[in-house]
Amino acid sequence: MFKDLDRTSIVIIGICLILMFSWQYIFGPSGLNLLPAAKQETVQNSELPAQTKETPSVSKEIKSTSSSPLKSLDMPELNAVSSLSAYTEEELSSPDNLMTIRIDPNAGAISSVTLNTITNSTGKKRIILNTLAKPGALSLTEGNQAWTVEKVFQPIISKDKSTLTLKRKIKTADGESFVLEQNWKPEDNYVTDYSVTIYNQTDKNIKLNQLYVWVGGIPPIEYVSGDIARSESHMVDILLSNSNDVQSVKIEDKNFNSQAGQTDPIKWVAISDKYFADILKPISNEGNFSGGNFNTRHEDSATINDAKKTYFVGESAGVIRNIYIQPKSSLNLNFKYYSGPKDIRLLNSFAPKTTDIMHLAFTGLETIAQWLLYFLIFLHKYVGNYGWAIILLTVIVKLVFWPITHKSNVSMKKMQKIQPAIKELREKYKEDKQKLNQKMMELYKKEGVNPLGGCLPILVQIPVFFALYWTLDGAIELRHQAFFWAADLTQPDTIGHIFSLPINPLAILMALTMVLQQKLTPVATDPVQAKMMMLMPVIMLIFLYSLPSGLTLYWTVSQIISIIQLLVNIYNDKKEKAKTKLKTA
Repeated sequence: MFKDLDRTSIVIIGICLILMFSWQYIFGPSGLNLLPAAKQETVQNSELPAQTKETPSVSKEIKSTSSSPLKSLDMPELNAVSSLSAYTEEELSSPDNLMTIRIDPNAGAISSVTLNTITNSTGKKRIILNTLAKPGALSLTEGNQAWTVEKVFQPIISKDKSTLTLKRKIKTADGESFVLEQNWKPEDNYVTDYSVTIYNQTDKNIKLNQLYVWVGGIPPIEYVSGDIARSESHMVDILLSNSNDVQSVKIEDKNFNSQAGQTDPIKWVAISDKYFADILKPISNEGNFSGGNFNTRHEDSATINDAKKTYFVGESAGVIRNIYIQPKSSLNLNFKYYSGPKDIRLLNSFAPKTTDIMHLAFTGLETIAQWLLYFLIFLHKYVGNYGWAIILLTVIVKLVFWPITHKSNVSMKKMQKIQPAIKELREKYKEDKQKLNQKMMELYKKEGVNPLGGCLPILVQIPVFFALYWTLDGAIELRHQAFFWAADLTQPDTIGHIFSLPINPLAILMALTMVLQQKLTPVATDPVQAKMMMLMPVIMLIFLYSLPSGLTLYWTVSQIISIIQLLVNIYNDKKEKAKTKLKTA
């Protein structure tokens, strides 16, 4: 096979081999996973070490709000305590029982959000968010200056245990004193209704330069749920009110800490990893935050798969600036808080453009990827299994592009037929490149061949191909969804191991269909290049062996349909030749 390869071809193959063996080191989990199944253990939230670093300092501006008449405080001093560890944490469950939030009365924050119906990668423990948030989710600070909590009053839980009210007496770093009331009420679909009332009982104005309302903190998905992510999306996002654009910052980026914050009004603040998100939006103060802070994170480490890794927990906050509270009056602020899975339907119903935090694909393809995900969910409603939904979606996409693919195949077939003439021209005019190009263009025109006809139709399909590829790689809907022997469509379909090497049937089938497709595809290149092309299935098998089974299922079905189309073309060609033969006989 290699005896006809020239020097350039050997160099190209060498580069491919280097890439093959360095792929897993460059791109992480997308390479071949050689760890045996027994060692695929992950760290869960409850096992993560306690945080030791202080939150970095932050600063910014704000927007003014008006005061309302003073409400009855109704806070008996007999129930007040000065110890900040006097009250135990309280739990509230949502009406649909999808989540349980745990509130720390002493800190005035959510200490954890348990997603009751979503389990970790082993399927045994429920997912818990915000355990590493620092400060806690929905906690309040004035910029980076900590308040002194002078008194904590007995938390009040409603009779139906749906609402918790907490009152604390606060003293700011500037000496301002007020009573802070916080109310939490879990709602359906991972949403919590959150309201804050600040009571000014003094005879002078109280000014808060910048009130930070903290969204929470989420580590990378590997530490939240144990999922091995091929492509992590660990981001802070804000929706700018003036431009209606989503601004995103990757938490692992080195310049993350240098981001000073956002001074423009924003509609919501979000922080998320690959599958889960916290989002906070105001429903008062003109419906916007004055700005947003997204420049704090703390670093920690944990042992996973027998190796100690460093990871970052990012925090973000919405900011309300220049708050004035008149004497003997109060100020009320209201928010909606989402803490749950990046389910495109739930995000879409929560707030405008929150679906952009999914980061399924590159900016230009994100909309296409979201449309495909909606369509996949729609198909699942009727077939009841995401494996069959992927197959059906792939078939529909391939049928839509069938005419374009057909034109590409016909063009390549024509190119294949005139290869002997092209070879003859190259030999005849090898010393005169300009003359060679002129004669080749004349030949193309005479035979009605477009030299780019085989490539352009394929280029049209590439955006949809990649958008669908990334959709299947990033959709939480596929997580823990089984299909025949594949236990989870977001993970490889490993059925066993040979000498610690996983056996992934779908990946092997994908490579075999690639070989068959290449054998049937009309080739317009010389024999040496054709042989090099036959190496591609081997290279792709190594690169893509550990793909999630949902992706390999899609790719395999797509190639099977391409093979069927090639066979149909071959049959039609034979039929056409038989007709021509009869006419000339």
